[in-house]
Amino acid sequence: MSATTPTQVIDGRDIAAELAALVADRPGRLYAVAGERRVTVGELDAAVDRVREVLADAGIGRGARVAVALPNTVEHVVVVFALVRAGVLWVPLNPRLKGAPLAHLLHDSGATHLVAERGDDVVAAVAASRPGHEEGLGAGITVADEAGTATQLWRLGDAPGGVVPGTSLLLYTSGTTGPPKGVRVSQSMLRAAAVGALAVTDARAGDVLYVWEPIFHVGGAQTLLMPLYADVSLALARRFSASGFWGDVVRTGATHVHYLGGILQILLQRPVTALERGHRVRVAWGAGATPAIWEECRRRFGFAVHECYGMTETSSIVTVNTEGPDQGVGRPLPWFEVRAGEGNGGPGEILVRPLHPGLLTPGYLGNPEASAAARTGEWFRTGDHGTLDAAGNLHFHGRASDSIRVRGENVSAWQVEDVYGRHPDVDRCAVVGAAADVGEQEMVLLLTLRAGAEHDARSVVAWGADHLAPFQVPRYVRTLDEMPLTPSQRVAKHQLPRGLDGALDCAVAGASRASASRRA
Repeated sequence: MSATTPTQVIDGRDIAAELAALVADRPGRLYAVAGERRVTVGELDAAVDRVREVLADAGIGRGARVAVALPNTVEHVVVVFALVRAGVLWVPLNPRLKGAPLAHLLHDSGATHLVAERGDDVVAAVAASRPGHEEGLGAGITVADEAGTATQLWRLGDAPGGVVPGTSLLLYTSGTTGPPKGVRVSQSMLRAAAVGALAVTDARAGDVLYVWEPIFHVGGAQTLLMPLYADVSLALARRFSASGFWGDVVRTGATHVHYLGGILQILLQRPVTALERGHRVRVAWGAGATPAIWEECRRRFGFAVHECYGMTETSSIVTVNTEGPDQGVGRPLPWFEVRAGEGNGGPGEILVRPLHPGLLTPGYLGNPEASAAARTGEWFRTGDHGTLDAAGNLHFHGRASDSIRVRGENVSAWQVEDVYGRHPDVDRCAVVGAAADVGEQEMVLLLTLRAGAEHDARSVVAWGADHLAPFQVPRYVRTLDEMPLTPSQRVAKHQLPRGLDGALDCAVAGASRASASRRA
């Protein structure tokens, strides 16, 4: 680590300067592997300079807001560091988004430019969403061209842009009771996220971190910075693949794997292979592992499980547990204080207070009401429920928000409902989460159909596939005779059924039985 203590890193030089210092000291040190490609910090720095020149030639400087919709590639990493070096606001996007959810993020962020792979769906979706622009996005500027895959830059017309004070990164929440909110993330927050990740991974010199989690998530973004502050390298995977996971992990020599949602459960359900014991993985780190999963992973895979808790708004990682499942999600890092639980010992809202300046988001972009509602004095209101034990360990009891976690993706119920509410045969609809066989939750679309509707429930779900990313399409659908409503005519979600009884499984071709029959 370049500084003596984590807090000195948090307060230290900016990320671009940190990369430059590392290059000056050890240019030949390995930064990442991606497939057969190996990239040293010196090679990374040179590529960042080339992309920085492309940005400058395109007139992109402070005040620009660049949306980046790329898979996990070296080019993606280079673009991110180039944006940081140029002082440009980085707006990560899921490259699978389309339709209204994509349009909202581009409009709300004030994105002035888009970086994506030529021919990717997101490029076509953005071009198609621009009425009055007959040529769509026009010809893109090639930023990088590696192995025949061109990464290109497009200008998004007359987007407002402008400098957002104290903000280097704009990460969007999943949007639980309204449209997704842009979380303003500062450089000090990013540095804190990196050192927090180093704490939960218990990283050592020579470790290799397997990065399958998308860089547009805070978990992926923070991992990009870890080699700047410790002698570790990254193994980049374009996406998570259960069938190819262990082969990739063994090939790259990974010592650490990250997990979210049902990733560990998915791996445990795979057939046993020799590769499971031929790996070098020492630690799996992340959030959402139950005590039973901890023990089964230790027994079957031979690695330790380290849990953590936090949010993008709180510099990603607040608590760390490297000891065992009885400690829940662990104790707060030295630069945070946590409160949770009611006076009677029951679960209560988890509140986070920084003991060091600059570790909470400056707020949500263009949303002062939400920014104010998230604070109680110096404390950040997480919207999650938990308790603290006598030893100061935090135990997570669930999300109070209406976000649904589906196979590693945070899904905005509001956005999914917004799309299905536009179907001509849908009267009212709501999306809820139900316990899944694998992973955290499955989405259930509950709806009432208009009188004389021409479509049945399953065809309504299929219609949504043309307007939503695959992970946003509910697996289950259930038709209700009447939707419970509040006095203000909003859907009363607390009155909705949450199980799978009576729900049709739309992932089963030709299925007509309800979930209860499927489970029988």
